[in-house]
Parts: sequence; structure tokens; C-alpha cells
Amino acid sequence: MACLTGALLSGCLLAAAAPADAAVFQSAQIRKIVEGKEVYINGKTAKVKDTARSGQQLRTGRSRVELLFDNKSIGFLGRSSVITVGSQCMKLDRGAVLVSGPQKTCLGTKVLGVTGTTTIVSKDANNDAYNVITLEGTAYVGDPDGFEENLKIKPPEPSQSSTPGTPEVRPGDPSGRTTYICGCEVAQFSANGEFNRQAVLSRSQLLAAVNRFTSSDLQLPPEVSQRIQQSISRCQ
Repeated sequence: MACLTGALLSGCLLAAAAPADAAVFQSAQIRKIVEGKEVYINGKTAKVKDTARSGQQLRTGRSRVELLFDNKSIGFLGRSSVITVGSQCMKLDRGAVLVSGPQKTCLGTKVLGVTGTTTIVSKDANNDAYNVITLEGTAYVGDPDGFEENLKIKPPEPSQSSTPGTPEVRPGDPSGRTTYICGCEVAQFSANGEFNRQAVLSRSQLLAAVNRFTSSDLQLPPEVSQRIQQSISRCQ
């Protein structure tokens, strides 16, 4: 399923012609804690520099946390949120998490992958549905062995007609089993990861979503913040 913004062919997937390998999720290190000390790893109080590893659960109460996933991706875990460290991806059990970088997230039987992207994933407490917001870049949700995951193993051959040095534009999953979520968009998935619906968010809605995680004492890296602001500025 293509992006609603119509940018799938014209720009969103330009960078996906040479997709970045999403990291295997084996650790989440605590880099900063704000608003108290209600952070726990497997039920035990955790502190800065503590690390949750594969099979462990990381939970917040009233606190918010900055994380470093496998020394590659930045994550902000919101209040009253729970993630489980898996061998292949992060599982959000409750609450919300903002991730910037090549980090996979499990959505039921599906996988959320990225191509140099910042996303927010939240889980609805009422119906266990997942909501995925793309703040900048392109996210996709598909089968663990689907089109995009196989593309990382065997990238497509460059087009003979393409201009040297020009990014290759490709149409995405021809089977239609992959949902693409571009900047300004949100998509909802069932607890099993099946697609429910997709919509375009306004600038104010996107800024409000970001502000749930950031504050004067918990900031995104300047380069990430700049990319997000540029992306949001193109939204209605």
C-alpha cells in the first residue's frame, strides 16, 4: 500500500534504492532519565548506563527515558511504557516510543522497518492496536520475510537508463502486502500487525506528538531535530 501523500514514487523511496540494514535489537542502554527515577529492567530499578538485553523488559512509570539501541539508534521511551528486547526487533508492550535510526519494531506478526527514518510507535490500551507516525523519511510494515526485508539481502539491479549518480526510484512491493508510511502520515495496525487504516496528520498534530517525548531537559540530536522540522514544514 502506497503513501497517502503521493510521495512514494516521487521522493519518499528515493533513498530506499539502497536500503540501510535495520539493526538486530539486542540491547537498549539508558542514556538519560527525566522526571523522577521510575525506570525498571525486569522489575528492578534501573539507572543511567544500565542496559536491557535480549529477553529483558524495560519499563517506565512517570519518568521518560533516552535510550541507545545497539549503539546505533536513538530512542525516547514515554511515560508508562514497556518495551521488550528481542533477538531481531523491539516489541512495544504498552505506551509509546520514538525511534530515530535503523531499528526494527515488531508489530504482532509483522515488522516495522525504516530507511533512515524517525518514527513514533504507540500501542492503544483499549484495543491493543499499534499506531505508527513517520516524522521524517519512510517507514514500512510488512512480513518478516517480505519484499523489503528480502531487498536488504539482494538489492535491485540499477536501471540501465538511470543517470549516473541519480538515486534509483522504485515502485515498492508489487504484491501490495507492504504498507508504506511517509512523512506527515500515521497508520494503524491490529494487535497482529494487520493494516487497519491510514491518514495524513497536520503540522500541529505532528508537533504535539513530538512534544510528548521532548522537553528542555530531553532533546533530540540537532541533526535529527532539523530533519524532522524540515519534514513537518511540508505538511499541511
